Amino acid sequence: MQIVNLNLNKSKISYISASLLESIENNLKQNKKIILYLNKRGEYSSLICEDCNYFYKCPNCDVSLTVHSNKLLCHICGNTQNIDLACKKCHWTHLKKIWIWTKQIENSLKKYFEKVNIFRFDLDSVKKKSDKKIALENLEKADIIIATKMITTGFDFKNIGLIGIILAEQDFSFPKYNSEEKAYINLKQLIGRWNRLWEKTEIIAQTFIPENEIIKTIFEKNYKQFFIATLEERKLFNYPPFSEMITLEYRHKNQQKSIDFMLNLKNKLDILKKSFMQEKNEENDIEIVLNKETFKKYNQYYTKVILKWNNLRKFLENIKQEIFRNSNLSVIFE
Repeated sequence: MQIVNLNLNKSKISYISASLLESIENNLKQNKKIILYLNKRGEYSSLICEDCNYFYKCPNCDVSLTVHSNKLLCHICGNTQNIDLACKKCHWTHLKKIWIWTKQIENSLKKYFEKVNIFRFDLDSVKKKSDKKIALENLEKADIIIATKMITTGFDFKNIGLIGIILAEQDFSFPKYNSEEKAYINLKQLIGRWNRLWEKTEIIAQTFIPENEIIKTIFEKNYKQFFIATLEERKLFNYPPFSEMITLEYRHKNQQKSIDFMLNLKNKLDILKKSFMQEKNEENDIEIVLNKETFKKYNQYYTKVILKWNNLRKFLENIKQEIFRNSNLSVIFE
């Protein structure tokens, strides 16, 4: 198992290091299968510093900021920042935008390995149940499998010579407070699935930030250190288990109506909070954050409000009629 620095170890193929490319070629010569892993099929975009490995996170939510045009956006609270000309930490100007997706990797490898059987295994290749049988046949025939986290559960392949993790930081860069522990689980499942077959399998994890503490902890197998650090962060940002966290999410075909509904709901919650806190004589305040940045799914616009406190169920009793009355309003317990 090795961690490869993508800043220093480059090849002719974008996002494939010289070390990984050499190992792919060696395993193909030995008729061994190769699995190249990306967390999800869609485009991944983030900002890092190539000099000090600084990883841009939201100061309010401790989650990755996503690159949107010339801005950085937090998908939890809606916080936006301009993209800096120099790194906030070391003040050097070597900031790198990362854009990567499974189709991009597939196209690049097919140009380089013209006669090699390459199969991309993601939600695009298995859209419905009838696709599953064909996908399983393609997986058996493939020399190189480019796969998302679908590959980490329910599949046992033999003759795997190499697992290449295209971008290790992608796993913990989603806008969720528990993304780091999900990354830990995903990568451990990926590695452990072939370890238990007692076959010699090489693991190469590529990253632009090899000195990142999370990456080092995952690949150094130091679970205790990871557990302690994660709990400390959760306590600092008042995440579960130190509080309850609930997302109220409203969907509507009209974007402005989606925003307006949640603006009104947020104002109502703020008014209710004052009387509720006085009645309960509580010292810790309820956090209520509106994210005005909508996201679109199935032609509907979603707007959300995040709440954090130690007993949100009691507080939400005040608006339970509104919740049950409106089928477009969802309550998600984190």
